[in-house]
Amino acid sequence: MTGRRGVALASAEVARRLPHRHPFLLLDRVDDLEVGISAVGTKNVSIADPVFAGHFPGNPVYPGVHMVEVAAQLCGLIGSSDEPEPVLGYLASIKRFKFVAVVVPGDQMRISARAGASIGALTEFAVEITVAGRVVASGVLAIARARR
Repeated sequence: MTGRRGVALASAEVARRLPHRHPFLLLDRVDDLEVGISAVGTKNVSIADPVFAGHFPGNPVYPGVHMVEVAAQLCGLIGSSDEPEPVLGYLASIKRFKFVAVVVPGDQMRISARAGASIGALTEFAVEITVAGRVVASGVLAIARARR
């Protein structure tokens, strides 16, 4: 991340800018957004999250696929602007994603993403997810912005 501070987005503003809705709007807030460059966001993992009804009863573990999705939602915001309607972006690829520790209820995930190479409507993002300062997952995602 750069030394500059971008804007912060509360949950209502995140919901306004993303097309996702409950229970699939996973990103709780954005702490630092520099549109087109980078962002840092937060996901508070709660035992009340619907996914824990089945993953896994008696041993709740936050699914890796949800970690990828929350990171993709943050990446979508990096590619957005203050447009009146949500900008649609589609997860186009997942590269070199590693999961090195489990995430459980009570954890607070900090998601960092930085825009990389772009070709047309497709942009790659380097992503890192931490809990209490320890990396739990990292990789590269590509997001394709939809044309209207």
